[in-house]
Amino acid sequence: MSTLSAIDSLHGKVAIVTGGTGGIGKGVALHLAARGAHVVINGRSADKAQAVLGEIRADGSQACFAPGDVRSRADMQAVVAEAVRQFGGVDIVVPNAGGNDDEARSPEVRGPFADVDLQRVTHFVDQALAAKLLVVQAAVPAMRERGGGSVVFVISEGGRTPTPGQTAIASFSGGLIAASKVLAKDLARERIRVNCVCVTVVRDTPSWEAVFSPDSTVSDMHRKQYEKIVARSPLGVASPADIGKVVAFFASDDAAYLTGTVISPTGGLTIH
Repeated sequence: MSTLSAIDSLHGKVAIVTGGTGGIGKGVALHLAARGAHVVINGRSADKAQAVLGEIRADGSQACFAPGDVRSRADMQAVVAEAVRQFGGVDIVVPNAGGNDDEARSPEVRGPFADVDLQRVTHFVDQALAAKLLVVQAAVPAMRERGGGSVVFVISEGGRTPTPGQTAIASFSGGLIAASKVLAKDLARERIRVNCVCVTVVRDTPSWEAVFSPDSTVSDMHRKQYEKIVARSPLGVASPADIGKVVAFFASDDAAYLTGTVISPTGGLTIH
């Protein structure tokens, strides 16, 4: 039996977290680091990254920032190369960033089907899928060299549970859930596991601020949906740390026999 405790169950592993400079990504990065992983934080703001890196390093863990747009193949290849250069390889990939959250909240993209701009909707879906998949494809060779690894997609519960006005999110997230199962089968022979964590409203995130901040510009429909979720969540609204714990479990050997799995930590709001 291993002498490692749950707290250091990722000792020596190298993790890439896209969108790791804040919100859910920050919660994920902090929990992976707390369990012993070396964390490569990807994002577009070095200033925001420094705060996360400071927290990780203050706890005695190692981390670095690798800038790049998740919609760019070249940028994601550079992020993987930086992980290999800094820490020797890649074991865990957490595609968390969505690519264009502002567009996802736009009334022309999120709203009644008869009123949305379908050209913008389909473009958003295309970009969002790239934002999740490019980093995984870039990391596969490095993970293969390590003898396997774990991919944990963080996506919207809208891909499992239909929500009015979410044509774009449902198409993107539902498609990615199906794609993750294909990846799970394709990569199993490489000992690379692929799982999904589907989230709904999470407090202390850019999405939360976009809805509940005093200068919010989201539609009334969008705001009312969030208010309803907050009111009806049996276990309350999740924090980034709550999601980070679930991702860390999937990334660890505790989940060594799980691949192609989809889990929804929604506090009882949705039951599957």
